[in-house]
Formats: sequence, C-alpha cells, structure tokens
Amino acid sequence: MPDPTRDEILRMPDDELLRHCRVDTFRGSGRGGQKRNVTESAVRVTHLATALSAVNDETRSQLQNRARALRQLRHRLALEWRQPAPAGRLSLVCPAGRRSDDYLLWLAAVLDLIETHCGRISDAAAACGTSTGRLVRDLAGDPQAWQHLNQRRLAAGLKPLRMP
Repeated sequence: MPDPTRDEILRMPDDELLRHCRVDTFRGSGRGGQKRNVTESAVRVTHLATALSAVNDETRSQLQNRARALRQLRHRLALEWRQPAPAGRLSLVCPAGRRSDDYLLWLAAVLDLIETHCGRISDAAAACGTSTGRLVRDLAGDPQAWQHLNQRRLAAGLKPLRMP
C-alpha cells in the first residue's frame, strides 16, 4: 500500500494518523509541581515518512498531550511538506478560522503556490484568485505560518513581509 499524500494525512482521524507515526512518552522537564517530573505525560509524535515531529507536555494528561501533539504535527506538516502546485488558477478561500477542518489544507495549498512562485506573494495571490492584501492578512493570522513564510522568503533573497 503506498504512503498517503500530505492532504490525505491532514484529513485523517487521529487514530489513523497514529498508525503512520512513532509515539514516545517521557517525563516533562522544567518546573511544574509534584506530578510534572514524576509521570511520563509528555508526548513526542514523529511522522515516520517525513521525520517531522511535535512535542507537547502542557498538561498532566498523556491523552490530552498526545491529541495536542497530533494537532501540532498536522500544522507542521502543512507548513513544511511541499508538493507541486497544480497548474492554472485555483479558487482558494481561507476558511473561517484556524480550527476549521479545511484550514490546514488551505494553508498547505497556499504555501505550495508561494513556493512555486519563488516566494512572490502577488503572483501566488493571483494564482489563488485573491488579492495580495487579502492573502497577506490571512497568512498573518497564523504566527507560525507567518514566521515560516518569512524564513523561506529570506532564504530566497526576498525581503520579509511586514505585518498588516
């Protein structure tokens, strides 16, 4: 059976995604009281095909930390796993919120387009069927995506984007 694509991974339920990952538990580090350094509630989830991982140790519950780590891993996959953008103009509308089921698919597709257009936001916005300002505002709403995008632009020799 072939490995699932990025978009299939982003749509998968948690239990199915876990089959494509390695899960490590360990004791959380740092301050935090009596139970923090005693129980193995911290969780690291590593996607085996890409070696991308996410760690969470915010709560004392291993189950909650695993769910949060999976959410972080999906976000990281959308940020860093690039695929060729389809040719032609797309109609990509930013979902209503970052918690939307379609948000990570939108983010991944937009970043694919920006990568295809060598970091030029105006060209990617035209390919998305939106304005440059709208695309910048949508991306600015996600601090991790904003930082990632500016790092990629700097690596391509472009100026970083300013917050709107």
